[in-house]
Order: sequence, then structure tokens, then C-alpha cells
Amino acid sequence: MALRLCQKRVYFLASRSSVIRTCALAAWSLFGSISSAAEFEELNVTETNGEYRLRIAAVLDAPADYVHSVVTDYKHVYRINPSVTEVEILPSGHAGVIRVRNLSEQWVGPFCFNINWVGDILETGEGKIRVKTLSEPGNFESGDAIWEIRPRGERTWVLHESRLKPDFFIPPVIGDNIMKNRMRTNTLDTFKRIECHARAMLERDMANATELLKELSEAGRDCLHPQALAEIMRP
Repeated sequence: MALRLCQKRVYFLASRSSVIRTCALAAWSLFGSISSAAEFEELNVTETNGEYRLRIAAVLDAPADYVHSVVTDYKHVYRINPSVTEVEILPSGHAGVIRVRNLSEQWVGPFCFNINWVGDILETGEGKIRVKTLSEPGNFESGDAIWEIRPRGERTWVLHESRLKPDFFIPPVIGDNIMKNRMRTNTLDTFKRIECHARAMLERDMANATELLKELSEAGRDCLHPQALAEIMRP
């Protein structure tokens, strides 16, 4: 997987439909009525024999049905994963299973490289989602993940656990530390974006959509790109 020098983009403009995984390193700044109130209970990232494991639990300040809608909106994952650049939904051959090929752009200093991920997604009911990483034709030997989304009053408890074993070279010690720090930062960013978009959808259903669109678009550095917000507000 060759590194290349790229021009960094300020905003992600979706060229295709999008789906789960990899999150961009982006400054987190929410505006006005949808400021973040997420409570992170746990975040652990470990590495053993080249396999990375992540576990995060958090309470998000949005109702469970809205959070579930954001997490399972596979066609608009760039709203929470801005590094995704290409997505293709493929036939899985199994009832109820969504197979996805996901290309993302990752940055290391001034250099960037593409990661190809292919996986099967199964919603098993009661707020549970299972993800199985396929070794071909992606850049991972193996992997899987689970999501659990449970109502907690008007808020939502979310658990995410995943394991991934890349098939590309990661320099020992320094590379492992960079990888784990990146995973922590990206995961926090994704959870905050999930909460942000769930709150925006709630506001859309309860408040004046035109004023909300204007307010958030003027914020500039919000978790909501104006294009994504316009899509949320579209009937």
C-alpha cells in the first residue's frame, strides 16, 4: 500500500453512497442546541500479535431510535466517517445481510493512503448489529464488530466492540502506538458525530427546520457539513 502526498481537504463532499467504519481526525465543535453531552464510560484499545481490539461504551444525548437510525444509515456514513471516499454495496448471497466495500483515505502527517474494507452487516434485532470483516479483497486478514444500542430514558447507551487484523505492515512499537492513538481519537470523533446527527434529526422533527439549517450552516466548524444537514432536512 503506497503512501502518496495529497492535498488535504477541508470538507468531505460525498461522491457516492457511504457506509460504516474509519473516522477522520477532525476538530469537534458543536453549536447551539445540539452541543455534545455524551458521557464516555469506557474506551480501551489493545494490540496482540498484530490484532487490534477496541471497546467503547457511552451514553449519548439523543433518543435510541434516532441513534439507531444514524448508525444503520449505510448510504450516508460520511456524516459520521468523513474519511470514507467510496462505497459499493454488493450482493451478499445471504438473506438480511448487507455486504459493503468501503474505501477510506487515511492521513499520516502530510501523507495519505487508501484502506479497502469489505464486510457483511447483519442487524439482529433489539438494537444489535453484527459486522464480519472479509479477508478478500480488503486490506484486513480478519475482523468483526458488534454494536448494542439501548434506550436509557430519553438518552441512549451505546456499546461498540471490534477487532481487526491488518494485512499491511505496521512498524513495531512506534507504529502500534500511532495506530492505537488514532483508533481512540477516531472512535471518540465518530461517537460525537453520531450524537450530533441524531440530535439534528430530532430537532428537524420537533423544531423549525429552516432556522436550524441556517443556524448550523453558519457555525462553520460544526459536526454537520452543510451538505449533510441539507440532506437531513430534505423531505
